[in-house]
Amino acid sequence: MVFNIKYFFWQILVVLILFFLNGCSHGPENGTTFSVIYRMMPGQDKFFKNDVIRPFEKENGCKIKLVTFENEWDLVTFLELENNKDKKSIGLVKTPFEMTRVLVGKQLLMPIEGIVDSLTLDNAMAEYHPLALALGIVDGKMYYFPRKLETRIMFYLKSRVEEAISGWKKYENDLNLLLKSQNGYGLPKGYELEVDPNKWDYYDILVVGYYWKNEEYFGIKLPRIAHRGKAYAGTSLGLIDKSFSLGGKKEDILSMAGEPVLSMFEWESYYIKNGIYNPGMWEDPWAGAGLWNAFKDGKIFLTPEFQQIDCFFVHGWVDNPEMQGYLKDPDDMGLAMVPTGVSWHLNEQGEPVYLGSKTISTGGWWWGIPKDCPDPKLVYKLIRWITSHEVQAKECSKFGMLPVRKDILNNLLDVFEVGWVGDVFRISLYQIEKNQYMTIPLVKEYDDIAKNYIAAWQELCVNRNFGKNDEVQRGILSSNLQKFVDKQREILGKGYPSP
Repeated sequence: MVFNIKYFFWQILVVLILFFLNGCSHGPENGTTFSVIYRMMPGQDKFFKNDVIRPFEKENGCKIKLVTFENEWDLVTFLELENNKDKKSIGLVKTPFEMTRVLVGKQLLMPIEGIVDSLTLDNAMAEYHPLALALGIVDGKMYYFPRKLETRIMFYLKSRVEEAISGWKKYENDLNLLLKSQNGYGLPKGYELEVDPNKWDYYDILVVGYYWKNEEYFGIKLPRIAHRGKAYAGTSLGLIDKSFSLGGKKEDILSMAGEPVLSMFEWESYYIKNGIYNPGMWEDPWAGAGLWNAFKDGKIFLTPEFQQIDCFFVHGWVDNPEMQGYLKDPDDMGLAMVPTGVSWHLNEQGEPVYLGSKTISTGGWWWGIPKDCPDPKLVYKLIRWITSHEVQAKECSKFGMLPVRKDILNNLLDVFEVGWVGDVFRISLYQIEKNQYMTIPLVKEYDDIAKNYIAAWQELCVNRNFGKNDEVQRGILSSNLQKFVDKQREILGKGYPSP
């Protein structure tokens, strides 16, 4: 077994934090002290502390300790260590969707029912979008209040896309020769690069990427497309979303053995082999902030999978010194729905063997209450304050959160300014409509599944174990994928989908 020093020291840090919280649990006179486990971007973190938490403390005579987590998977460690303490201190946990079933499955949270009377809860539930609310219900019980919805959209520089649209044909012959040696045909029959990126598919991403990597910018030629590449939940979600867009169902994601998943790894292998992806995404490696800086430094011109908050931070606000943005010209920001999934392989007529869609997952963040919360009624009151119309309207307009309240969603133009802010929400809502209630698999083993996808991507695609002589060979790729399929069987046990 490989000893992971970073993980070991993070576990020690978690223990020290919890010890600190337990030792400092004496609140103000006649008040209550509890902690909130959460993670936010720096500007949003400041807003949350000063404009949300502090007013609540003052009004309710309590003290709230804010404790950040590094990785989504560390939430389990926090809450399991909390269970072994004599005096409980954690009152609220900000939970990403992919961890919601994990925490409930490990019996670390309490149902919301019973904290307040049924009429009060029913009236509260009526204020939220039904999808956001439904995703917080597990086994028929409400365990979570929604914080925000999330999905991914394509983010690009309009000026660079315009250059690619007008100039790509000078590389058309070279690209056709390259692709013919790989897919047996070349570009799809009658191929044209659409002017509207909302109409793009995976071949369009390859074409603009090929153009950019062969053009010199800032004195150097580089691949100018990237997605998240750090070994964390954001990267695994991107891989799973691609599988969805290639026609995958939740059973395909769980089995890891179907055509959509193999096709996803095939496309990733070809993008890497053909120099479409900037290698910084796995060498550095890049999470969200890494992509922001890559746009700032001119290293990339497009990512097919940005979340709403990414768009806000990269665009920035002129009048906000903490959100100055990462673009030389914020008006150069372009947004579109994710590219349509299509098969890499073409038939004899030069058409994709199958067409996917633009469907990916809808997720987000939810608020959950630990099963041994020191004051559930007060924490329930805090959740209602955090998700109130007043607070959510401010936070969504500042940081690009997709709201979960019906009174905001039904009046977007009245709540938010028209312009780039409206563009982010408009494209995001179009994407959610395309998603058609698709979510990641709702299983308690999801965190291990996500890690398995990252491990497979790193070994097969990044390390180029996709064929002999650095050629992508579908049979070898499929064979090398098998050990990760076997790992999936081990993770899911009896829950592994039947053939």
